[in-house]
Order: sequence, then C-alpha cells, then structure tokens
Amino acid sequence: TKKLFEEDLILLNVEYVDLMLLHFPPILGCKLGCQPIQEQWKALEDLYAQGKTRAIGVSNYCQSCFSCLNETMKVKPAVNQIKYHVGMGPDPIDLISYCKSQDIVVQAYSPLASGSPHIIHGNLTGSIGEKYNKSSVQIALKWIVQKGFAVQTGSANPKHLAEDLSLFDFNMTSDEMSELDALNSPKGEPSFLCTS
Repeated sequence: TKKLFEEDLILLNVEYVDLMLLHFPPILGCKLGCQPIQEQWKALEDLYAQGKTRAIGVSNYCQSCFSCLNETMKVKPAVNQIKYHVGMGPDPIDLISYCKSQDIVVQAYSPLASGSPHIIHGNLTGSIGEKYNKSSVQIALKWIVQKGFAVQTGSANPKHLAEDLSLFDFNMTSDEMSELDALNSPKGEPSFLCTS
C-alpha cells in the first residue's frame, strides 16, 4: 500500500493528496479475520501521520469491516465511499445510519446504477424532473445530494458534466424525496464484498 502510494505521488507530481481511500477491503473482507484489514489501515494511518494525505477513508466497507478497524485504528476513516442510488432505499443494510453515528462522511459512487434505464429514463425521476426542468439523471443525483451525501459522477461528455453540477438551484419536496426513497428498483448493495 505504501509503495504504490509513493508511486502515485510521483506520477501526480505532488507532495500530498487531500484524500486517500482504500478501494475495498481485502478479498473476502472480514471472513479471513481482521488482520488484513487492520494492516491495510495501518499503512494509511502511517501516510496520514507523515502528512502525505490530509484525510484517509475507505470504500465498500460495511459494519463488520468497521468492527475490525475499531479494534486497532488510531485515526477514524473520514469517508466511506459506497454504491448508492435511487432504488436502494434510504439506508441500505443500515450502513448510512452507522456511518452517521460514527461521523464518517458517506460518498456515493455509481449514483446512476451503472446507467440503469430505471433511473435514466424512469417514470418517477422523469416526472419530478419535468416539474423542475431537470433531467432524470439530475433528479437521481439531487436525491443523494439533498440527503447531505457527497456524490461521485463521471462522464466524457462536457454537457453531462455541466448538468451534473446544476443541482443546487432547486430542492425537491419531502413528498418527492419520500417517493424516491420508496423505489425498489434498480436494486443494489452498498458494498460488493460484505453485507453487514
């Protein structure tokens, strides 16, 4: 972990980064025991202590992975980047409420469920979007942002990137947010490696 990070700093031509994430727990997560997770985290804590990253976090961690970290960590993860999109409900596997209780920022990746037509051309996201003169995609992203979560988007299309940023000139009603909370398609899990 440390060697790869040092190589990244050289490639980026910087002395430090703002945030470094462990992309996922070791394969099989906590099923192999806590030691691999704790060793990975210790490497990030060392980089943090050296000032090579201003914050450290994780991605695809669930409560069982955090239980392993809690045994030995000195620095709490600032961020947990998880898969999160309309259709997963407001708090899949109670992970969001867990992160909030630990003051860990939730960042959503795959906010469009890998381009799911249920989101991009969905009836509900589309009808809400018409009201605000926004696209279904913007409604799906706004649902995440309006909940107070960071969201990771990406596109090679400059028009889409600009639309992704045009989320802050409106707010949906609590009824609309509740309707989106209640959607159960497309399904998804916040982590591809663990479920509790």
